[in-house]
Amino acid sequence: MHPPGFYRVDYRALRLRELVRMGGLFMLPFSYFAVRRWRASHPVWMPGSRAESECEREDLSDGFWDATAHYRQEFQRLGFAECGFTKATKNLNPNSRDNGGIVYLDSRTGHVGLLLYTRIYARPPIDRDVTTIAVSFTAAFARGTLSYTNNQSAFDPAPHDQVVRLSSPEPAPMYQRMLRHLSQIAEVPRSFPDMEAFWRWSDQRQRESFEWQVQRGLFVRLSDEEVAAARRKLPAKP
Repeated sequence: MHPPGFYRVDYRALRLRELVRMGGLFMLPFSYFAVRRWRASHPVWMPGSRAESECEREDLSDGFWDATAHYRQEFQRLGFAECGFTKATKNLNPNSRDNGGIVYLDSRTGHVGLLLYTRIYARPPIDRDVTTIAVSFTAAFARGTLSYTNNQSAFDPAPHDQVVRLSSPEPAPMYQRMLRHLSQIAEVPRSFPDMEAFWRWSDQRQRESFEWQVQRGLFVRLSDEEVAAARRKLPAKP
């Protein structure tokens, strides 16, 4: 097992289908050669366990609550209940402005929902803050998962995990499509007897996904010197 720490993305390890998903088929020739010249990504703490990302409701910003109001209402309408709040605090991206998330669980089905909010400064020619809302639903099985999400920039999942990516972030139609998909699968998704069982599963899934990406060469651990250099680039706190 690889130790927790700050990792960067080695873009040269991206697969063709990941490049197509992130940049489009038309841009594939450009993307293929461009990633070999991209500088290293900003350091990210991995794996993202509950202990590293859990926060209190009041730790999430007003910007988060304003931007996610519609999506939170939809999750509630679909029968999901809030079971945790997340915020990336070990963040060495100098362009990061704000982030936060809510983990949802439907105790009747065991289905998991996730609502993530990020606000990042995009350098010129965009030259402004860009807000992104990512929504996902996941059903867990004895081996692997099925997820539906609008997150097009996420990397390929680990083996035995299936991800269907949609263009719209609207929760209701996304969840309905997943339910229709599940109705065609003979295996019944697993449920969780209590919240501790759910969080154990969640941390294990994060660990397995992280290990897979390290093994394929996508995530590369930073040295202490590289982490120190990244910290020096962060803007001074007011």
